[in-house]
Order: sequence, then structure tokens, then C-alpha cells
Amino acid sequence: MTQKVWKYLVLFLTGSLFLFVGCSEKENNKKDDNGSIEEISAERFRSNRIFIKHGLQIQCWLATDNFKLAGEAGQPAYVMQPSDWALTGFTGPTFYGPPLVNTSFFKHFPGNQWAIAKAPHGDQIKVGPTDHEKQSGFLSDDQKTYLDKLVTICFGDEEVYSDTNLYFLKDWYLTARKHYPDALLHNNQYPGLWSTSNLRKYVKVALPDLITYDRYYFHTSDNDDYIGVRDMSQHLKTYRDVALEGWDGNKKEYIAFGQYIQGFVNQGTYKLTESQLRLYYFMTLTFGGKWLNWFRYLQGDGYGGATAPTPWSLLFENGIPGRPSIYMTWANQCNKECLNLGDYLVRLKTSDVRYVAGTSRYSEGQPDNVDVFNPTGSCIKQICGRFFIDGLEADDGADLYLGYFDIIPKEEQGDPSFFKKQNADFFMVTNGMASKLEQEATALSQMVTLTLDLSDFDSQKLYWINTETGEKEELEAVNRTEEGSTYKFLLKGGTGTLFIVE
Repeated sequence: MTQKVWKYLVLFLTGSLFLFVGCSEKENNKKDDNGSIEEISAERFRSNRIFIKHGLQIQCWLATDNFKLAGEAGQPAYVMQPSDWALTGFTGPTFYGPPLVNTSFFKHFPGNQWAIAKAPHGDQIKVGPTDHEKQSGFLSDDQKTYLDKLVTICFGDEEVYSDTNLYFLKDWYLTARKHYPDALLHNNQYPGLWSTSNLRKYVKVALPDLITYDRYYFHTSDNDDYIGVRDMSQHLKTYRDVALEGWDGNKKEYIAFGQYIQGFVNQGTYKLTESQLRLYYFMTLTFGGKWLNWFRYLQGDGYGGATAPTPWSLLFENGIPGRPSIYMTWANQCNKECLNLGDYLVRLKTSDVRYVAGTSRYSEGQPDNVDVFNPTGSCIKQICGRFFIDGLEADDGADLYLGYFDIIPKEEQGDPSFFKKQNADFFMVTNGMASKLEQEATALSQMVTLTLDLSDFDSQKLYWINTETGEKEELEAVNRTEEGSTYKFLLKGGTGTLFIVE
């Protein structure tokens, strides 16, 4: 081959190599520019699937055992006593301080469900995911060890509303859906932090699986006659309505909702009563919520790895491990009662909520956004509550709340085969009475009188779910007339249960 030919061949090959390298670099730059994250469609009704899989969620904020990382972040850390956690009855811990996992917990409870708050970095959301996080995920190896039991991930906590934060959350949810498709995704606010229109826009744009809020209603400064159920019902109804409107705003792609429980001594001075505690649990369920979270475990102050006495702890006397308080007993009992309803409630969806006024002396009044009970279109024709004192019904009674439910159909990732009869009616009744003046809920019990029209039902029977046992039990009518069948049952202050008409 002549020298001239070699010259042109070398030029040709060099140019080809240049073009090849140039094209390769252009393709790589293109991937870097768009973050190369695969667009994963949000799964419709994923919350139904996950709650049916894992059950009703009653979680609890638990600190990390990593003293170094927690200390650097100004967060508490401690080594929890397994015997203490075993007393709680919570479905799982929510880790909220870096590194957002507590490995010693899983040594004692290896198959336990768990959750994350303040993901992904143990703080409020300030940035979106990096390209590396989009490609590879953001959970650590320790976290991924227990991924199959990770139920919910809360990104950040109580951020102010802004379009910047909105799109940060959207990108984090896209990333999480790609890598962790079986964890429910959400953010948390307190009522009023975001307007209802802000909340609706967030749901439509970011596509969370559930929405949650925290509001701690009970304080030392409350008037003696403050009940709190009216305030709570208004917030629950707001979040319920936005959740039901869902991603598309027309109730065809609804999501789940829930709230935090006041699980600490508010302002370091006020310990809520049993009836006030029960309102958090049973009002949430009555309105259709499926997520509760106890804020928080509070083993001592937890800072610097020490377990120093603290006036803020509810579950422990002065926060000292090994010294469970009456609130540990109450929490365990409430958890047990609600979880005994859980198999039913996770397979049902809220269809309506109604307010039933008590007598004038004890009624807090109708909430602004909750309709008054109307027998039209319902098998419930009459309902009222009266205080039950020394075995007798009093002349006065407090407000009641009614929640109606439908079976979640299969096309909404439901499990309708769980129910024996598909044409049954489901409703919850909750005693809306609570008081700072009565330590125990039994003192605020109401005898509820309920009249039903059973003519449209095959068996013409009323059942309730016994919250102590979880068993479905038939109730006997105390009277039957042409107007309907009348039943009576007792509910402690702040307490409710589920009824089934077949």
C-alpha cells in the first residue's frame, strides 16, 4: 500500500474514531442531563393493596441507636429495652433520626413492620434526589435488609408549602416508586400549614399514597368543659375529603389518610385522659382513616445516649425504661381494640360520615364540614346516646359520630371475598365524649339506642365486632315494631366499634 493511501486511511480511521467518541460522549451527556430516571406510573389504589397486605397501621416514633449520627444531627438516640417495646402493641416503629434505622431493634424483632419519617436524610425536604439516588435509590444497606417489612415512607415533615417543595416531593416519590414499590409514600403537615387548595394541588401533582397530619388538641390551659371531638372531626373531615377526591379530583383515584396521636406530655405539663386518647384512635377509624402514629416513644430525653428523666414522656414514668406507666396500658389496649377491627376496616372504604347531636348541656355542636345524621337512604332510622351511670341511663348524653363504609371492589385492589355477604351494610358508631376531668373512659360511657330498618336484608340481623376479641357477634334486639328493630349497646368515652347488617 502506498504512503499516500496509508495517509488517507489513517485520516479516515482517525476521523471515524473521533466521530464515534464524540457520539458516545453526546449520548452520555444526554443521560446525565435528564437524570435518566425511568418514569414509573403511580399505582392506583396501592394503599388498599398495602393495607390489606400489612394490616391497619398504628406506628410509633422510635429513635435510632446510632449515637454518633444522631448526635451530629441533634436528634435523640437510645438502646431500647425489648421488654418495654413488647408491651406497646404498636404495629411497628417509625425511625425519624439519622440513619433512619435502628439495627438493634431488628435483632430482637426481626420480622417486625417498620416505617420512616423525615426521609431521605433525617430532616425536612430541602433538595430533590440526585442522579445517583434516582438511579440506585436512597436506602442504606441496613435499611434494605428489612425492605420487605417497610410499610410507609414519610418524606420530610411539616414543610411550608411551595411549588419548589411540591416538585421536590414529586421527584422523591418517582424515585421511591421505582426502587421500593411496596412502601406507601407521604408527607406530613399540621392543619392550616397548607391550605386545602394547596393540599389538593399536592395530591394531584405529587401523587402520594396517603396524606397525614398532626394536631395535639389537649392542653393544661383547656377549659374544663372542652371536649375536643368537634375540632378533631373538622380536621379529619378535611383530610378525608381531599383523600377521597384523590389524584384526579373526582374520587376515581382516591388515596388513604390518617393522623398522629398525642403520645407525649403536651408542653411538658398536660397528660391527656383515657377518653381523650381514645378519640384519636376511634374517630380516625370512624372517618375512614387507616394510619395512626404515636408521637412518640420518648425513652428519657435520649440526647447524648443518656436516659435522663424527662417530664415529656407518657409511656414511661419520667421516661425511664423498665417503668411503664398507665399510658402504656392504655396504648396497648387501644392498639388491641383497633387492630381487632383492622381485618375488616382495611377491606372497607369510607362512604359517608355523620354527626349525631347530644343534649344541649354536653354537645359541642355540629362541625362546620360534617353533615347531621339523616335517616334517608340508610338502614339506621334513629340513634341517640345517654350517659350510663350506676347501671341507669341518664337524661343527658353527648355527641355521637357515625361512619359508613362500602366493600372495596376487586378492581380497586380490594378483597371482597373476605366478606360472607356482599350486600351487607357497614357502619361505625363512636361516643364523642371526652373530658380532662375524668381520668378513665368508663366514667363517660354512653348507652346508645339504635333503631334499624332490616327489611331489605336477607338475614335481618345486626352484628358488631367485639373489640376485645375481634369476633363478629350477633346483637339481640330489645324491641321490634313496624318502625324497626331497636338495639342497645354501651360505648366508653371516646370509643367506637364496627357494625354489620346482613
